[in-house]
Amino acid sequence: RAKLCRCPAQLDVEEVVRDSAGRMVTWTGLGFARVRDGAGLTFRVDNVPYPMDYELLLRYEPESAEDWEAVVSVSSRALPTSSRCGNLLPSEQMYRQSLPHSQRYVLLSRPFCFEPSTPYEVTMRLQRAGVTQRHPGAFILIDSLVLLPRVSELPGFHGAEAAARQEELERYQCLEVFRMAPPHPLAQACARLVCSVSALMHGGALPCQCDPQGSRSSECQVEGGQCECKPHVIGRRCDHCAPGSYGFGPLGCSPCTCSPEGSVSQLCDKVSGQCRCQPGTVGRQCDQCQPGHWGFPACRPCQCNGHAEECDPRTGTCLHCRDHTSGRHCERCQDGYYGNPVLGSGQQCRPCPCPGYPGTRHYHGTACHADDETHHIVCLCAPGYTGE
Repeated sequence: RAKLCRCPAQLDVEEVVRDSAGRMVTWTGLGFARVRDGAGLTFRVDNVPYPMDYELLLRYEPESAEDWEAVVSVSSRALPTSSRCGNLLPSEQMYRQSLPHSQRYVLLSRPFCFEPSTPYEVTMRLQRAGVTQRHPGAFILIDSLVLLPRVSELPGFHGAEAAARQEELERYQCLEVFRMAPPHPLAQACARLVCSVSALMHGGALPCQCDPQGSRSSECQVEGGQCECKPHVIGRRCDHCAPGSYGFGPLGCSPCTCSPEGSVSQLCDKVSGQCRCQPGTVGRQCDQCQPGHWGFPACRPCQCNGHAEECDPRTGTCLHCRDHTSGRHCERCQDGYYGNPVLGSGQQCRPCPCPGYPGTRHYHGTACHADDETHHIVCLCAPGYTGE
């Protein structure tokens, strides 16, 4: 499988993970690349084990019932050095490939000769088929680019003895099973043949190399070398977190649990677990309103008449009202003060003169208000005291 790479400045590609609940998982690796109509992707290939022709298989998933196409080119900055690939130039490989919306993978129409220790780039521009104008709201999901070896070129598949092997591969469709994601279980005959193919390509059996932190043991499956992973850990070697999880360590990984209302996607930072928040939301899971707002997920500003900055994130009740105010919105004066603290009134809360002021020894009231007609301050006296 090739590595998927994107230019840092490219704004037309984003990584997404589809919710697999109730349906078959069709992506591999770290998720889909969601590619906008007319944008491009570059796959880097630098781990080829054997010089030979490889078929290129593109796995994808359309978002709508539209056919797409890919304009593909293969290039390398290094000239071929092997006798097998030495007569081919990368510049010869540029062609248009249709991507029907009814399919989930397509075998590209031309193979390419790859050789070890040489970096290659497979570049493709993805666009809707049969139209000339690009649509900014049209996307296709790209899963992976897979290199399938031309098995007939391997040493063990030459001559009369290899004819039986080749016939078995074709009869049981051993290589076709790897086109779908995830692949179906191998038939017993295929398991033996595929192990032989792998040994021929890599010059023998490969070590498991199970990651000691992410794996349950050091043993792996005979076919494919898959190690047994801890919770939310993936990879053949169990060496990184699954999409939608973070914090790779001895206990495995933890789910991101990004808020579906407050986050951009279900992916989070692989180390900290921080989700990508929508505007106005905060928190590791993007499940809180930013300071000064309340009512997640429909966050709105706190209404505190200028006497407080924060309110209860669930109810909107203002917290720590200043200027001797109280109430849900700091809209009235606290006991012992009078006035109109509502924003825009031009007034403020003043201490009741009954006859002293709240907090002094001569204050004998509990509250007061201004009479609307006389504009005199009317005190509510404490028990045992009367007014004049």
